Amino acid sequence: MLNYPFLRLTKAFIKSKLTKKIKIQDKTIISMRCGVGDIDPYFEMNNGRYQQLADLGRFNHGFRTGFFKIALKNKITFTVAGTSTKYRYRIPYGKKFSMTTKIIFIDEKWTYYLHEFIYNNRITSTVLARTGVLKNGKLVLSKDAAKIFNLNFLETKLPPWVEAWIDSDKNNPAFIK
Repeated sequence: MLNYPFLRLTKAFIKSKLTKKIKIQDKTIISMRCGVGDIDPYFEMNNGRYQQLADLGRFNHGFRTGFFKIALKNKITFTVAGTSTKYRYRIPYGKKFSMTTKIIFIDEKWTYYLHEFIYNNRITSTVLARTGVLKNGKLVLSKDAAKIFNLNFLETKLPPWVEAWIDSDKNNPAFIK
């Protein structure tokens, strides 16, 4: 059984062709229904599925901004270098929900996306993702990526809670060299 949401990815790609392009700083929204492939034994959204749907949100953002097309042309891929997921409320089987995706910070190496899952008009979960741009298997600095994507470097302000998350890596024994 395929675990990745390829049908949702295809749907997002097709819809992106039928909707207006957006700017890099814009927020995207995808509406979905929690289906049988999304649930755990408690008949609610499985914790691992949030990561896959956040991935879908970033692809959708790339489709809508035109970045995905430029990336293909330039043989660029994207990588996830870390995520933090917070769960507050459940999304039950069969219920409609939406997910927003927005770039909230860019530093010299990484782009930080915030995904919010919304059900019953409240945020149920969030995923913060640190992502990078790769060319020939090597990380591309943000200023160089901006040139490839033909855009002015997006000035963003570092939210304090994201700064604390970034700083936490400095004290993580798994990352200390």
